[in-house]
Amino acid sequence: MKTQEDNQVPPFVDKIFSEALKRKASDIYWLPMKDGYNIRFRINGIQHDHERIPREFGDQCVNRIKVISGLLTYRTKIAQDGIIRGVADFADAELRVAAMPTTNGERISIRVLYRSGINACLVDLNFTDNVLSSLQKMLIPASGLIVLTGPTGCGKTTTIYAMIRELLRNSQDPASIITVEDPVECEVDGISQISLTRCGEGWGYPEALRAALRQDVKTLVIGEMRDSSVVKVALDAALTGHRVITTFHAGDIPSVYARMLHQGFEPFLVASAITGVIAQRLVQEKNGEGRIPVAAYLNPNDEWKDFIISNPGLRDLRRKITEYPDTDVKQAAAKMAEAGIIYEKDVYLL
Repeated sequence: MKTQEDNQVPPFVDKIFSEALKRKASDIYWLPMKDGYNIRFRINGIQHDHERIPREFGDQCVNRIKVISGLLTYRTKIAQDGIIRGVADFADAELRVAAMPTTNGERISIRVLYRSGINACLVDLNFTDNVLSSLQKMLIPASGLIVLTGPTGCGKTTTIYAMIRELLRNSQDPASIITVEDPVECEVDGISQISLTRCGEGWGYPEALRAALRQDVKTLVIGEMRDSSVVKVALDAALTGHRVITTFHAGDIPSVYARMLHQGFEPFLVASAITGVIAQRLVQEKNGEGRIPVAAYLNPNDEWKDFIISNPGLRDLRRKITEYPDTDVKQAAAKMAEAGIIYEKDVYLL
């Protein structure tokens, strides 16, 4: 028999989602405490406490979220991922739900994807002219590895999908584009997309990528190079006539190279395969309501490739990169602050 509190759960969850979307939150958190749940929103990169609710009511809300996102309510000791589409009056929003067990109960982290942003082309993302030109230049070669790096929530996925749309706009055959993601972040008509979360056991990134390479693919998009086995497939694909676009958790441009070399990959292979690196952040727009990308980039030339072949360490990489313009995120942000695009105080937070 349902109690009055049970009947309050669905409208309360809907209200939280509606308030978060009205405030253009990028993330919603349900954080379990000993005596309750703390609900937080991430807005413009900053987390804000929104509401505190009692423990029992919070547990019911978590179950409600799991139900509407397609998760199993009785599986409370393992992590699960799900999706919520069609939230109230926000047709362009999609919620990516991640449930994780903690000592105090299940923690829920929700990433909000706004279709109006993820469906954009490169010219719509408010990159500075030099960054836009560089990204477009990276897409010209038919083969090579393009790596995006930066923290969670910095807009890497939006940039990747903008690159896909740039290729489609330039008449690349949609059938020659395959994405392998966990999960698929945005559905694009015509291209082939593999969602690892919908696949069974024994079907991870390496297996999916090898299968994709047998499908006459020209552009291969990898959601994330999570480990060395995925990096190996990406490097091999880039060196055998494929354009590969992916993300890599490294932080900045020198660290992308340092991490690959530290994983034991031959310096010659790394130098030859990588044709572009982008380090990205999102920063509050000055006198605006949203955030805009701040990006550093490297279009490797022969001198840089020869340097990588020498197998440098991170310290040498950081020293050498200073010889190349536009490769440091903080310097890129400082230029944008001088131009009045972002606040000067945000430069020091990068």
